[in-house]
Amino acid sequence: MNKASKKAAMIFKGSTINAGRVVAQVCLFSAGRQKLVPEYTLENDDAIKQELERFHAARAECSEELARIAAEVEASIGKAEAEIFITQKHIMNDPKVVEAIALLITAERKNAEWAIAGVLSEFEEKMASLDNQYLRERSSDLGELRRRLLNRLTNEKIGFLCEGQAHCRRGANRVIVAEELTPNMIVNMKMNKVMGFVTEHGGITSHAAILARSLGVPAVSGVSGFMQYVACGDTVLINGDTGEVHLHPDDATVKTLIQVMPEEKEPEKIVMTPSGMELTANASSIEDVKQARAVNADGIGLFRTEILFVGAERLLSEDEQYDYYRDVVEAMGGKPVTIRMLDIGGDKPLPFLRQKKEANPFLGWRGARFLLGNHVIFNGQMRALGRLSKERKICILFPMVIDVAQMQTLLDRAREALSGVEHDSANIRYGAMFEVPSAFLQARDIMKKIDFSSIGTNDLIQYLFAMDRDNEMVSQEYNPDHPALWIFLRELSAVARELKKPLSICGEMAGREGMPQKLLDAKISSLSVAPRLIPRVRNEMIRYARSQKQTQR
Repeated sequence: MNKASKKAAMIFKGSTINAGRVVAQVCLFSAGRQKLVPEYTLENDDAIKQELERFHAARAECSEELARIAAEVEASIGKAEAEIFITQKHIMNDPKVVEAIALLITAERKNAEWAIAGVLSEFEEKMASLDNQYLRERSSDLGELRRRLLNRLTNEKIGFLCEGQAHCRRGANRVIVAEELTPNMIVNMKMNKVMGFVTEHGGITSHAAILARSLGVPAVSGVSGFMQYVACGDTVLINGDTGEVHLHPDDATVKTLIQVMPEEKEPEKIVMTPSGMELTANASSIEDVKQARAVNADGIGLFRTEILFVGAERLLSEDEQYDYYRDVVEAMGGKPVTIRMLDIGGDKPLPFLRQKKEANPFLGWRGARFLLGNHVIFNGQMRALGRLSKERKICILFPMVIDVAQMQTLLDRAREALSGVEHDSANIRYGAMFEVPSAFLQARDIMKKIDFSSIGTNDLIQYLFAMDRDNEMVSQEYNPDHPALWIFLRELSAVARELKKPLSICGEMAGREGMPQKLLDAKISSLSVAPRLIPRVRNEMIRYARSQKQTQR
């Protein structure tokens, strides 16, 4: 008798993130380190004293750990490599660093985690902006120290709850169950082996859900309280077609829902996009880019740079970014690549930055606002892209532009950042993402200042209909067929055609079945979708092109 049959079967209902059905054992994942750094005020002198003791105890433990690691590395690899950890130990115990953290705890009466994150993030940003290349590169040590100290201070289990146990598979050939699917989880797992997702929170169009959907595995979200019923190794059946999750399914249920599909013949491979149309890929990694090239995408319509920072869990130097962006461009073999500037905020915070908690982050410091408020990050990314323009043509996309004045400021700041680095301005094209209603109302003036535009329908629908796309209570109201949305799309398309400025759509709706035809009818002929969707969307575009020819006869 299998394990599933020993326990009572239970059925839970959630929201479909991605269709499909799968049955597999569970891996529980806790994303504690992906949450924002806790902040609270210390009520009295005794609390301050205890917090200082917590900080110094964590520092002492981390010092011992770094010394032990350095000794092991020197013995197994070499003295030069061990110096990295010795340097980190010295930085952590530097009197200026220690005093600055202690001062935040005592003077501002803040908890140790908040003080550590604030001081080390500030030092890291300052070092990353220095002219001295060696010191800039050393800034990454501060990020490593911050994570080490914060991990030491927290008691929350992070990562796979069964990690270290014999049956742990770290998600391989398993269904991942978590409170919420975060970008950090995605970049830190071997996603190609995950069979499905079940999460307690998160809407159907959240940024992380979009990335999960691009993997093509069944996924259900909004299953409230599910983690209190399930354990690592339990069997679950995900029915992504209905949004149901079966815990401990019996054999009859599995046999009914998980049918053995007959072997299908290899579908005809269509490798060319119809003339007058363009089909590019949304990508977040080199692996995505390689997959896009494998299905003969016409280019990369949207490369999300924030995932690179999330995966590194620190600020990246100009040189690191330059190397990575060059690899991305070269992986497409000469086809156009549109690189979006860091799009942070909302459901995409950078946990290693000292970001203040916002009551409504989707209406707060995000997108273009975040970029303009972070000169070090903005300038470093622009310089890296500018250097790349000496070798390749590049398209730089600014996220979440709200109006023409902000667009002009972004362009001015970009050119100012590039003034200090060798670049080829003739190889750089600037674009704006239209995803805020106010930008649509000033579309003509914005487009006159830039070279191309892209529509981000995920956020556009959220802001147009006052619907939090991460709130499972209302996310089912996500409706890409709403007439109001199509008024915006058609009017923007008309302005782009009048000004002869390229316009693409990179939102999730572009990949939905039947949607390409509606977009083409609206004269939006450039679509960007997840790489796995390209063959199907291309087929839809070809059918559309054939029908148009027949109509014209």
